[in-house]
Amino acid sequence: MKKSCLIISLIMLITTFLFSTKLTTQPDFYTKHQSAMIKSDQSTAEFYKKQCGFCHAPEELIGPDMNKIKAVYKKKYTSKEAFVKAIVKFVQNPNKKFAIYKDGIENFMEMPKMPFKLEQVKAVAAYIYDNNNL
Repeated sequence: MKKSCLIISLIMLITTFLFSTKLTTQPDFYTKHQSAMIKSDQSTAEFYKKQCGFCHAPEELIGPDMNKIKAVYKKKYTSKEAFVKAIVKFVQNPNKKFAIYKDGIENFMEMPKMPFKLEQVKAVAAYIYDNNNL
């Protein structure tokens, strides 16, 4: 009886530890972005800053600097249309197969799939193409 109580207590302790560690150490990007959308009173620049720039800042604390990503994409996709299409393709299905900026894949965690609408992603990709110092 003592042995089974000890085992049950140990299992509960380990489960509690693992569950609490997961919640405190892993960011929940989906929850943060699940209600994200460009509102009529919000510019694409504001949306980019809140939803993309949060991870893709020059400091590279979470993800690669968007300016570096942009440089690689612009080198490969010289027209705005091709650039936007490639960014949209990656954001809609972020994985190594569609990654152009290989340093980002190798040096940072894999980007989670974002719940943004297609038109939002296109607008932000065009914004990235048109603007410097993101």
